Amino acid sequence: MIDPMFKSQHISFDELRDRLREYETRYGYSTIEFYRRFQNGELGDADDLMMWAGLYHLYLTSLPIRQFMQRKEFVAA
Repeated sequence: MIDPMFKSQHISFDELRDRLREYETRYGYSTIEFYRRFQNGELGDADDLMMWAGLYHLYLTSLPIRQFMQRKEFVAA
């Protein structure tokens, strides 16, 4: 049986951005600043921080796809 924590979830780009903002509010700094500090080993590896880093990685990797999908040439007439 699959642990519910690891169950596949579908999340929209807007929901992903909202989740990042929730972390920013909770911890008091931007995701960019968090990620820099996280990568430098300044913040440790608590589960919550690992999740934030994972969501940011997902955001970064999905951003070019979102930008491509929004291009006028891609949108069907």
